[in-house]
Amino acid sequence: MPRTSFRFVSLWSALILLAFAAIAPAEAGSRELKNTGAVGETVDGYLGVVNDSASQDIRAEVDSINAARRAAYEDAAADTGRPLSEVQAVAGARLREKATPGDWIQNAAGEWVQKQ
Repeated sequence: MPRTSFRFVSLWSALILLAFAAIAPAEAGSRELKNTGAVGETVDGYLGVVNDSASQDIRAEVDSINAARRAAYEDAAADTGRPLSEVQAVAGARLREKATPGDWIQNAAGEWVQKQ
């Protein structure tokens, strides 16, 4: 493997590991919220409100979790030198992949679907 390719793979691996580490603290509270059916995982690594019936308490918890996620993503981006949007996309893909069947997730078109 050429040296440039190896460097890219190493950097990409580091980005993925940092994104996983970044999402771990925020996942604990998100499980309870996801169980309500009112929130789900977005394509950019944040929790999103699935429908308008979510209470103000749920919305406040979503905002709090998302603030923690954003701080972690910013740290991961700074540590790897990668754009924040790239870290968010990697985290979003991983969170949607880890979602439990029945959880709401955004598809690539930004539509809410229940994971099968």
